[in-house]
Amino acid sequence: MLEELVVNFRNNMSQFLNSGCIINGTLLELEEVEKMGYSEFSYQSRLYMPAKFYKYFPNKEIVLADGKTTNYSIIALKNNTVYMQSPNNFDDIYDSDIFVNFKEYERLRLIEYCHRCKINIKPTLNTIEIKNLFINEIGKSLNEHKNFEHIFFKQPNSEIEKLENELFYKSLLLEFQKTKKLNTAISLVLIEEYEDFIISLKNKFRVSCFATTPYSQLMWGGNYADCHKGFCLEYTVLPNDERYQDVYFNLFPMIYSKKRSDITTELVEVRTKNLSLEDLWNIYFHGALRKSIDWAFQNEWRLLLPLGNHCENYNMQFFPITKVFLGNRMQKNQRKEIIEICNDKNIPYVGVMKNPSYFEMQDNLNISNYKYGGKENEY
Repeated sequence: MLEELVVNFRNNMSQFLNSGCIINGTLLELEEVEKMGYSEFSYQSRLYMPAKFYKYFPNKEIVLADGKTTNYSIIALKNNTVYMQSPNNFDDIYDSDIFVNFKEYERLRLIEYCHRCKINIKPTLNTIEIKNLFINEIGKSLNEHKNFEHIFFKQPNSEIEKLENELFYKSLLLEFQKTKKLNTAISLVLIEEYEDFIISLKNKFRVSCFATTPYSQLMWGGNYADCHKGFCLEYTVLPNDERYQDVYFNLFPMIYSKKRSDITTELVEVRTKNLSLEDLWNIYFHGALRKSIDWAFQNEWRLLLPLGNHCENYNMQFFPITKVFLGNRMQKNQRKEIIEICNDKNIPYVGVMKNPSYFEMQDNLNISNYKYGGKENEY
């Protein structure tokens, strides 16, 4: 009987990992979530949004490029702002990384460039055949004009497409001068274009991450709070306050799953167009809001803002800070500084201590009765 239960559990878990996801602590079918689209997912996010969010800070000085030092944690506390980061700097290499198949990307881009040369491409042609047609057309243009500037004679649909054409033939000229082979030069240009495209997908938006509890040992114990030496800020959600509407309507829960999808075709089709809400949903669902199920313990929510949407200075006014949690190993001088800031801004504060009976963190209400010992000022 026990063996049967174990086998059933493993089978059910395997099936879930292939088709399911975890959102805000709830098990859901990944396909059903994808079908929601941007508007429905956004609506559902408002329904189940927590009343409070939490953000952990290491409270460490960092050295800037000019040699000066600053403490972004203190700035966040004093100014009630959150920094909108680029996903390229996150610790998870999969974070916001949308899978784009290079072979399919190469094929689709060759078809597009052939269209700009007014070459009709049959659906049955493979990538090599398409590339050969493109090379022949480039060769004709090169023989006639002695340069690559007349490769495309279809009128560009937009200024972006026009600039893209110019970038292509200039890059092609550079690679051709190095290799003296059109085939190789085209391949190198497409590889570089592909790599730039992947980076651009992450750079379309900025992110700030939030937790739903101030008692996570994994968050306190890692880099987020410098192994309990930092602090955690509590923010109270104000859904009806007009000052925070941009914040409120751009907060979303993370989608934790094992499975990744290939949306190369959809992304390539919109690379030179203004993104619609559903295009943005593709990027959010498959990238900005998707993480490995290994990270589900974080139950993370994210503030996502496309560049240009109140996000140019990368600092955003967030919901008001309503409490500060002081780390269990915070140094005495740092604790004094944080408490003084809290008193000055009338923000309640509390220490976080180890629960004597369970492996859990809890409030230390006797904030004045700290016990200092050695280098780690635990209380």
